[in-house]
Amino acid sequence: MRKGLRYELIRNTNELEQLTPEWNDLWEADGHATPFQTPAWLVPWWHSFGAELRTIAIRRHDALVGLLPFYVYCEPRSGERQLLPLGVGTTDYLDGVFSPQLSVDDVSGALELLYAQDDWDALYVSQLRLASKILEALELSAPGGQRIETQSCSRMPAVPMGELPQKIRRNAMYYRNRAQRAGHLELTIADESNWPEAFDALLRLHTERWRAHGDPGVFADERVIRWHRESLPVLERLGVLRLLTLRLDAEIIGVMYALLDPPGRTDRTEYFYLPGYSIAHADLRPGAVLIALATEYAAEEGVRTVDMLRGDEEYKKIWHMERTRTFGFVSYREKMRMTGEGVMAA
Repeated sequence: MRKGLRYELIRNTNELEQLTPEWNDLWEADGHATPFQTPAWLVPWWHSFGAELRTIAIRRHDALVGLLPFYVYCEPRSGERQLLPLGVGTTDYLDGVFSPQLSVDDVSGALELLYAQDDWDALYVSQLRLASKILEALELSAPGGQRIETQSCSRMPAVPMGELPQKIRRNAMYYRNRAQRAGHLELTIADESNWPEAFDALLRLHTERWRAHGDPGVFADERVIRWHRESLPVLERLGVLRLLTLRLDAEIIGVMYALLDPPGRTDRTEYFYLPGYSIAHADLRPGAVLIALATEYAAEEGVRTVDMLRGDEEYKKIWHMERTRTFGFVSYREKMRMTGEGVMAA
């Protein structure tokens, strides 16, 4: 145990839920953390997808100074017991939350507690940014492990519509003006009173669009719907939710589900997580208009960067986005046992 630190292994949901107030405070203090590391995002995710919790809390003089949210998932076909981060598969940036004073060596101590458990076969971590303390600690403390590159994300400056790249600016303005000639066009922001309406519209529009391409879409899984319905009101109260709707004569023709860094960050980012567009209004290009207006609104809020997250969709190339690399780490328990020097005693 590192001097002055205590590592706690959290194995049940009640203990995880009880951490929420401290977890929120730690998240706000961690300038590297995104909204995807809040308990508002991850605790509802756990309620819908959880299996065997293996989260590590790091305390200094009883204060929470670090949290590594992991769990064990048994892969049904192979039977492999996988040690994974909460949010995996549905979250574009994964990580823990840490006090700025907590060192990488301190985080390694928490990982060593995970390694000492005998109920997992392989550790798979993905979507970590280069400055992640978990990534650095894994490379320091996991003998025989390997860093890998995972899906990159796409970022661009948050600017008014008039400052967008020329081609997309012309398209967005043309179709915005065309929609305005067809009726009253308005961008609205959902609040505690009407987020269910906006989310229901997102479910419908997103599903219709994907089914038109022969794919059921992410909302075909009822667990995904249940997770977001639980998470959305908590995110809204936390002030990090931006559920934006594009309305034409009061009809919702586009929805952007976005999350926002808290005020006070030096490089505040808004994350465009999930869009939905009306295929019945495809001639008005509601997707392009919605993204342009949402980006403009973000700039007005003082946001510096818009992050459209994972995916290689063609439209991201048109928006002149920069790629942000992410990384993962893979390690096998048996290999660690053979190569580790006292980390995992047989």
